[in-house]
Amino acid sequence: MLPTITAIFAMLLAVAIQSALPAWSWLGNVRWEFIPGIVAYAALAAKRPLAAVAWAGLAGLAQDALSAGPFGCFAAAYALAALVLWWWRELLDPDLPWVQLLAGALVALIASLAAIVVVGASWVAVGRLFWLTLMGAVVTPVIFLAVDFVRLHWGETE
Repeated sequence: MLPTITAIFAMLLAVAIQSALPAWSWLGNVRWEFIPGIVAYAALAAKRPLAAVAWAGLAGLAQDALSAGPFGCFAAAYALAALVLWWWRELLDPDLPWVQLLAGALVALIASLAAIVVVGASWVAVGRLFWLTLMGAVVTPVIFLAVDFVRLHWGETE
């Protein structure tokens, strides 16, 4: 029960913070996105693929609620990214910062590619893809640290 509460709390907090931050017009109206870090954490921590895909789909629906794109676009992209990370989780050590960076970059890249498929390719879209992937990679270790801190503080062992 407690891991579920932790995940829901982290996701809602990420959505609230992400929606409150301003967009950077000089980067193509890009804003910090925290949901890819949550998806990466959930995918690497899940014991079953259905759990990883379900959490990623729920996070994607939260992201879809914030975007102007079609509903379900980010849910499908995050579910695909979570499934890929879940397949690789046995080969990866989620406690290593470079694994966290790459996991966040992968989730942000797949979500950005899904957005480009919906909106259409342009130089601005490619620039946004670059910045969102970079920002997803940078913010993911912070997300891992914060969620691990909360889990340890609440006494979770799994």
